[in-house]
Amino acid sequence: MSELLNQLGINWKLLLSQGLNFAVLFSVLVFLIYRPLARIMEERRKKIEFGLRGAEEAEKIIKEAEDARRAKVAEAEKRAISILGLAEENAGARSREIIAKAEARSANELLEAEKAAERKRIELMGKIEEEARALVRDAIIKTVELAPEKIDEKLIEEAVRAMKDGRLKRHEI
Repeated sequence: MSELLNQLGINWKLLLSQGLNFAVLFSVLVFLIYRPLARIMEERRKKIEFGLRGAEEAEKIIKEAEDARRAKVAEAEKRAISILGLAEENAGARSREIIAKAEARSANELLEAEKAAERKRIELMGKIEEEARALVRDAIIKTVELAPEKIDEKLIEEAVRAMKDGRLKRHEI
């Protein structure tokens, strides 16, 4: 075999030393580079998996938070609608109350106006009666052609009463 290796130009001592060098280098590379690198890669893979699980959990939490937010928004909208309904009811009740007060006030004012009108009518009737008394007196004086001191107050009173009662007509005067 040594002749065969010599014929091929291979030195077996050199080949053996090269093999031994390769084995030493291989074992040094395995222990110093490959295993630490494999360990680092495994740790990184675990960190990535942990991060992915954390991201999935974060997505679940975000989804739950979003669902909770939607539920709260829906609840808030329902509350807002109920508050608006209550406000409308209160406004309606308040407007009915205001209208009732205004109607009562206007009825009182109308009653007061009617009383004032009645007082004014009575006052005017008194003035008209005084004027009628003076007119009747003047009419009696002219028709009887008597002196004013002889005219009886009873006659004037009866004439005024007759005018009030409507017994005297225009052609009777």
